[in-house]
Amino acid sequence: VSFILIIPILYGILYIIEIGGPHFYIYVSAFLAVIAFIMMWVYPMVIMPLFNKFTEIEEGELKDHIRSLAERVKYPLSKVFIMDASKRSSHSNAFLFGFWKNKRIVLFDTLIEKNTTNEIVAVLGHELGHWKHSHMLKNVTIAMLHIFSIFFLYGFIKDNDDMFTSFGFKEKNNFLALLIFQMMFSPVDHVISFGMNVLSRRFERQADRFSADLGYAKFLAEGLIKLYIDNAGNLNPDWLYSIYHYSHPNLVERLRILEYTPEQEVVGEPNATSQEDEPLQTKEPSSEDPSSVEM
Repeated sequence: VSFILIIPILYGILYIIEIGGPHFYIYVSAFLAVIAFIMMWVYPMVIMPLFNKFTEIEEGELKDHIRSLAERVKYPLSKVFIMDASKRSSHSNAFLFGFWKNKRIVLFDTLIEKNTTNEIVAVLGHELGHWKHSHMLKNVTIAMLHIFSIFFLYGFIKDNDDMFTSFGFKEKNNFLALLIFQMMFSPVDHVISFGMNVLSRRFERQADRFSADLGYAKFLAEGLIKLYIDNAGNLNPDWLYSIYHYSHPNLVERLRILEYTPEQEVVGEPNATSQEDEPLQTKEPSSEDPSSVEM
């Protein structure tokens, strides 16, 4: 799918560069921004259903808890789906999508099979934390600024005869110029990637604290332990390696943020229908920026 989509997008970029004149980078950035927003709708609504089955969740305790949580944080929930992720992987997850008042929640069937209702709701509390803090909007804004900067800088070298000669090319064209610029820009991209991982980990900590402020700290911690085990994640990687490579805090750090003290060892396959505890009715999430909390 990615290969099929990238060809017309690349053709569109090259065409805009060709006809866009000295300010082509503005038009390319606008073109890619439109593509990004279209894909945010098309991917979950059109492309994913081609490969996975989405079933609307049945009425019951889990759906009632999800509705209650959505109302509590003022999330305009319209539908909740279960995706048959188990036919491709044993990984467990959940995600949100939709625009304005037509927002939806998707649960992996593996998440439902391996976690209690409270743990599932706690994981959704984390995902809703991303929504509440506008993390998606911030990431999209940063990505658009990144794209704008790349094509702005590309404009300085795309017609440079010496650059093409230095790389052994006798003729010049925009496609070759893009390839050469990509190689030249690669070291800078590594620095940007590091910065984005730092920001992503900050966002994840904010989302964890949001779920904890809703009263789900214990359930989120136990759910995360199961997720890391099921997804074969590194529970406590080397700190230097994780700082550079990881977009999420490691499990030990997340449990520390949640102030988790295990009452008993989490082992075996949990009963998906087990309801050991009722959701805690605690204080509403604080409006204070969670990132200001000392770790």
